[in-house]
Amino acid sequence: MTDYSDHAGAITEPLRWSVLVVDDEEGMREGIRRVLERHAYTVRTADDGEEAIALLESCRFDIALVDLKMPGITGLELTRHVCTSCGGRTVVVIVSAFASVEAAVEAMRQGAFDFLVKPFTPNDLLRVVERASDQRKLVLERDAYSLELTSEQTLSRQLINSMWEGLVVLNDERRPVLMNTRAEYLLAVSLSDGMTFESLELSNEVGAAVDRIYAAAEPAGTVDTVTLERTGRELIVRLAPYMRDRELAGLMLFLRPRAGSPAEPAGSDGVTT
Repeated sequence: MTDYSDHAGAITEPLRWSVLVVDDEEGMREGIRRVLERHAYTVRTADDGEEAIALLESCRFDIALVDLKMPGITGLELTRHVCTSCGGRTVVVIVSAFASVEAAVEAMRQGAFDFLVKPFTPNDLLRVVERASDQRKLVLERDAYSLELTSEQTLSRQLINSMWEGLVVLNDERRPVLMNTRAEYLLAVSLSDGMTFESLELSNEVGAAVDRIYAAAEPAGTVDTVTLERTGRELIVRLAPYMRDRELAGLMLFLRPRAGSPAEPAGSDGVTT
């Protein structure tokens, strides 16, 4: 079977894609198996839906070739089960002699990727399985990208939370979208859904500095510093824009107590550990 080790970078294509062939006709099952194994695919077979489900519970397959008309669990029912239980990570191809637009549409609706009509030649089979292999590779790349993105976001959050300075990030609509725990401590307010800039209850001076940067014709490089009284201490607030594709995407407010402000209680650094 394919090695499904967690990926955190670029995908290396497996040497052999794993294929499950489900068909109640032994001759068809074995014919498909022989063709695919000659072309370096790893193949397991099942003669009905029940056996296929048992195999899926113990093994993971890249591709499933499923006969549409089978006794017991039908091909469409098995397709629905595969797509639900495997989270879209097994690419399903329906194989059937009963070719119709309605059957193909229903197969796709249940989650099938492609439809192979019997009778077919070995080349027909290989072309369909190659398309399914390409789709499987795309799914692997998507999963790897999602894992990498999640890891980067987690690391970014850890770095932000470990900052000695408080940080508040405003989006292009001036709404707070991120606050580290240090900022929440210094401002005595917690980030919440639907929060507005006014909810931060900053001073008029901070509000005016925010307005200046958002109104600037060339905001890149525009940095302002103001002071703010909050929770019995004087804070220095440094405002800096952040850009995306040379457009203003939002504003970062860095907060720190002015030297000589009242000391903070032990353990109140606001940093999550």
